[in-house]
Amino acid sequence: MAHLRPDLPALAGVTTPALVVDHTALTDNIARMAAIAAEHHIALRPHAKTHKCVEIARMQVNAGAVGVACATIREAEALAQDGITGLLITSPLVGGDKPARLARLSRHTRMVAVVDHLAQLDTLCAALAPGDPPLGILVDVDIGQGRTGVATLQDGHALARIAAGNPRIAFHGLQGYAGHVQHIVDPAARRTAARTAGETLRTLVALLEADGVPCPIVSGSGTGAHAYDMGGPYTELQVGSYVFMDADYGRLRRDDGSALPFTPALFVLTTVVSANHDRQITVDAGTKALAVNGPPPTRFIGLTPGATYAFGGDEHGIITLPDGVPRPALGTRILIEATHCDPTVNLHAEFHAVHSDGATTTMAIVGRYDNISGGDAVR
Repeated sequence: MAHLRPDLPALAGVTTPALVVDHTALTDNIARMAAIAAEHHIALRPHAKTHKCVEIARMQVNAGAVGVACATIREAEALAQDGITGLLITSPLVGGDKPARLARLSRHTRMVAVVDHLAQLDTLCAALAPGDPPLGILVDVDIGQGRTGVATLQDGHALARIAAGNPRIAFHGLQGYAGHVQHIVDPAARRTAARTAGETLRTLVALLEADGVPCPIVSGSGTGAHAYDMGGPYTELQVGSYVFMDADYGRLRRDDGSALPFTPALFVLTTVVSANHDRQITVDAGTKALAVNGPPPTRFIGLTPGATYAFGGDEHGIITLPDGVPRPALGTRILIEATHCDPTVNLHAEFHAVHSDGATTTMAIVGRYDNISGGDAVR
C-alpha cells in the first residue's frame, strides 16, 4: 500500500470528500477469493451491492465468478446494460414496475430472482409475456437473520415444489443468507453460527431431492463466514465486502487469530478544514461521505498511528490525535478507511482508483438511483 498516499499528484485535482480505491489491493483481493473458491471447488457469485461498479464486476467474472449478485433491479439493469451476465437478484421484487422490469431484463440476459411467498411467484409469472423464456427462481430461506425468506421448512418445501412444477419457471434451488453470522468477531462463535444456519438449507435440500426436486444451486454465505461454508450445503458464495474490506470486517479474526486474508482497499479522501483545538482536527468527511452503520475507522493514511475518528455532522468528521502529535496544517489531505463499505459506496458517484504507478482512473458507481428507466434498461 506504499503507493497509496493522499498527496499523490494524480489526486491533487480531486475535490474532497471522494472515494479512493487501492487498485492493487482490489485486484489481489479478487484473485485471492477466486483462488480460495477454486481450491474448494465452489462457485463464486460475488455481491455487486458492495461496489455497484461494472468494471469491478467484470474483474470478478474474469477471475472465474459465475456471475454477480445484485440487491436491486436497478443494480441488475445497470450491470446488464454493460454486458454483465449471470445476475442473481437476492431480494424479493415486490411493488411498482419491478416484476415487469425483471421480465424485460430476463429476455436479454441470464437472470435469477428469489421468492419467499407464493404471491411473489404468481406476480412474477404474470409479468412474463407469451414466448418469454422460463424465469430462473431460487426460493429464499430464512436461516436465522429474520429478514426475508420462508420461515419454516414446510413453507420452503411447498413453495419450491410449486415453483419446480410451474412451466413458466426454471427452478434452480435455494438461497439462504446468514447476515447475522458475518460480523461475529469471535471465530469459534462465527463457525458455530454458520454451521447452524447451513443445516437449515441442508435439511431442505434433502427433503426436496427426496421428492425428486433437485437443487443445483444453493447460494449464500458471505465474507465473514466464507471459510466455514466451503463444505456445503452451499454450491456458490455471495461474498461481497472482501473486495474492499472496512472497519467492521477489520475486527474479525480467523481461527489462528490472524485477520481475514484480504487487504483494505477502500478509503475516503478528505481535507483538514479546521484545526483550532489541541489534539483535534476537523475534516470535510462526515455522514454524507462515510456510512454511519459501522464502527468508527481507525486506519488512516497520512496521519500518525493512534488517531481516532468521530462523526461531526453531515459534512464534518472530527479526528483526535495522540498526545504530542502536531496538528496537520489546513488543507492537508488524509485517507480514511471506510466504515461499512457497501453504504459508503452508495454515497458516492465514482471511485478514484489508484494504480501501483501512482496514476489514477475513475470508475462509475451505478444503480444508486433509478437512473435507468425500466423501458430503456436493455436495448
